[in-house]
Amino acid sequence: MNDAQTWTLIGSFLAAISIGATLLLRLIDAKIDGLGARFDTIDHRFDTIDHRFAAMDEKFDARFQSMDAKFGAMDAKFGAMDAKFDSMRAEMNTRFDEVNRRVDHLDSDVQALTRTAFRREDG
Repeated sequence: MNDAQTWTLIGSFLAAISIGATLLLRLIDAKIDGLGARFDTIDHRFDTIDHRFAAMDEKFDARFQSMDAKFGAMDAKFGAMDAKFDSMRAEMNTRFDEVNRRVDHLDSDVQALTRTAFRREDG
C-alpha cells in the first residue's frame, strides 16, 4: 500500500468516525430532548399538585376562620354566663347572709325564751 492509499484510508476512517460521532451526538440530543419533555410533564403534574394544595389550604383557612369566629362567639356567651353567675352568686350571698342574720336572731330569742321558761320552773 502506498502513501496515497494510506492517507485515503485514514481520511475515510476519520469521515466514518465523524459521521458515527455526529449520529451518536444526534441520538444523545434526541434522548435528552425526550427527557426534557418528560421533565416538562412532571413539572406540569407538580404544578397541578401545587394548585390542589393551594386550594386545600384556602378551604382549610376558611374553615378554621369560621371555627375561630364560632369559638369567639362561644367565648362571648361564656363570658356573659360568667357575669350572670357572678351577679347571681352575689345576690345569693346577700340572701344567705340575711337568712343567717335572722336565724341568729331567732336563736338568741329561743335562748332567751328557754332561760325565761326554765327560771319559772326552777323558781
